[in-house]
Amino acid sequence: MIKILVAEDNEIVRKGIAGLLNTEPDMEVIAEVENGFKVLELLAGGVLPDVVLADLNMPQMDGINLTDHIVGAFPTIKVIILTMHMKLEFVERALKAGAKGYLLKDGDFEQLMEGIRTVFRGGTFISKNI
Repeated sequence: MIKILVAEDNEIVRKGIAGLLNTEPDMEVIAEVENGFKVLELLAGGVLPDVVLADLNMPQMDGINLTDHIVGAFPTIKVIILTMHMKLEFVERALKAGAKGYLLKDGDFEQLMEGIRTVFRGGTFISKNI
């Protein structure tokens, strides 16, 4: 079972993603939060997902800074950035911070599932639309 934490500031998007992921037999969303600080609070409190699916642009702490913190303190947790930004500059920054995936929000559901499974198994996954 792939345990996932969803970090997305837009509640409708966050709940929609969590709902879709929870329909997969091999995935479980164990937490949903609206910013990076709340992710770090949960991790420090013992919530340990396999994958953090993080929005690039969140208030208080963006996905790239969050990735940097997670990789430094919780190296077994894999981070996937989920965003609308298609610029290669953002992809490079995310990967440099330690993200293992970079997915576009306007991609299809199958690509999201493939990305999560690939990263969970130790691979890297970049959206095909970049």
